[in-house]
Amino acid sequence: MKVIATLFLIVVFLAVTSPVLAGGISNELLLSSAWCTFKYNQTTGYSNTTRVKFNKNGTYSTGGRAEGSSSGKYGSHASQSDSSGAGKWKVVKGELYISEGQGQLNPVRTVVKRNSNGYPIILADGVEYSQCK
Repeated sequence: MKVIATLFLIVVFLAVTSPVLAGGISNELLLSSAWCTFKYNQTTGYSNTTRVKFNKNGTYSTGGRAEGSSSGKYGSHASQSDSSGAGKWKVVKGELYISEGQGQLNPVRTVVKRNSNGYPIILADGVEYSQCK
């Protein structure tokens, strides 16, 4: 789904076990913490992070940062860019529906997994989110 792809930047690589449930999303799970992604490109040295915060009133907000540095024959270059977004969300029968801004709510393909320490991982349209610390 394009909504999630544009809002959430990256897949984080975590050790996960078999899915707990297909869907399996609950209000309590989403509200239990903020949810984060992280990706690091070893070849380029650039990283991307995204943080999603779900609110009790059915809204959410996102914040992201991309940063990195490179050096070459003409010197070094460092860059950083921030992004943000917001919208609405709702859980219906264990499935997440989300909108970009005030747009229409659309379903998100979700699976809830557990990492090797037993903490939940949400796989949403192919992007893995873990609880932020």
